[in-house]
Amino acid sequence: RIFELTGVPEAPTFGEAYEIAKYVSGITGVRPAFLLAILQQESAIGKNVGQCYLKNIATGEGIRINTGQKLSRVMSPKRDIPPFLIITKDLGRDSLLTQVSCPMSFGWGGAMGPAQFIPSTWILYKDRLGGIVGKTADPWNIKDAFLAAGLYLSDYGAKSKTKDGEWKAAMIYFSGSTTNSVFYWYANNVLKIADGFEKDIEIIEKNR
Repeated sequence: RIFELTGVPEAPTFGEAYEIAKYVSGITGVRPAFLLAILQQESAIGKNVGQCYLKNIATGEGIRINTGQKLSRVMSPKRDIPPFLIITKDLGRDSLLTQVSCPMSFGWGGAMGPAQFIPSTWILYKDRLGGIVGKTADPWNIKDAFLAAGLYLSDYGAKSKTKDGEWKAAMIYFSGSTTNSVFYWYANNVLKIADGFEKDIEIIEKNR
């Protein structure tokens, strides 16, 4: 159920996702239920996740994959296209035929993979991730995406495993700030989802 909206063909079951989250928790200290809640929220935010292609590296224009509809703001040409070209080249991907998120009603699209990292953020974690996984980290690879999200959330306070620390990390993950009340709903929803996932995890552990 975690990736039902992302279009990832190798989407894991909840149990499989939990196993990856436990692996990430061992490295980052982030609570598995909280990490899973972030990724669940990221999938549910936009049903268009991964449904656009960048088509113009100068302007950031692209298309909606299913319809061919031309869209502006698919990717920020100054902030994200340069690192996106590096990321796709290193992975042997065609940058103009690689799925990214479509723009919402505000801002730019261009987020990559299950964890919805924008290229300019992923590039900051690229070497760190590669040192852990022993290869070029891939934002479209589920395990790499989980790990990237875990490292980011840990860096911004989620490793504390406190409600306050997790709430602030969720806010930064989504909006880059903890002070914009417009986005409080996101962090509040994440903590609510995490509570539900904690109960699911208790059931999994009890039945091992």
